[in-house]
Amino acid sequence: MFDLLFPSYCINCGKVGEYLCTKCQKKLKNTLPECYVCRRLSNRYFTHKKCNRYNLNSVFVGWQYDSITKKLLSQYKYRYASKLADILSNLIVNRIKETHFCNLLDKNSLIIPIPITKNHFNKRGFNQSLLIANNLSNFFHFDLRDDLLLRRNSKKRQSTSSLRERKSLGNVFSLSKKITNRKILLVDDVMTTGTTINRAAQAFKGNRIQAIVLFRGKPRYQVHQEIPHLS
Repeated sequence: MFDLLFPSYCINCGKVGEYLCTKCQKKLKNTLPECYVCRRLSNRYFTHKKCNRYNLNSVFVGWQYDSITKKLLSQYKYRYASKLADILSNLIVNRIKETHFCNLLDKNSLIIPIPITKNHFNKRGFNQSLLIANNLSNFFHFDLRDDLLLRRNSKKRQSTSSLRERKSLGNVFSLSKKITNRKILLVDDVMTTGTTINRAAQAFKGNRIQAIVLFRGKPRYQVHQEIPHLS
């Protein structure tokens, strides 16, 4: 009855039916496998040895951050959280499967959503990365822990801070309980400079770490570079 009275509209094109219609889902720009640090193409999303300062061995990014995903994230964080979490979870699962990144994931991994500050949580009422991580946990049968990685409040939003300002903040993450020799899978919605994911990985030093991120800005590699195999 609610759906009949208040039908869903595609966030991008306005078509009635769902919050992201099938046509607009196909407009999401797939990423190519790259090293998340230097952003050069890298087979199976592996971090190059010379770039791997935080023991973050691979970072899977689903799609490029553009005008469509900007709308999507804006609505996801502030309006249609649960509905879009299901849509984005299904899409990222399909991307992980079609790129065979799932073959690199260990079933004994602990899946850890990147926490948001208490201020942001109080405004939104939820953590968008936790919703995605929960769905990934159910699909891949990972153990989800959202109580291990803690984040202190910051007066300034990282998304509006320069790289220099982000570095000056220090490590905003800590662990509620020290763990070692575990396989950790970090989950976040968007990556810009990589500072956040690096600091989260630094908190888990002594463990084998991977990450899954939904969106990231356009890469810098050249089109003439050889594209590595995804499988």
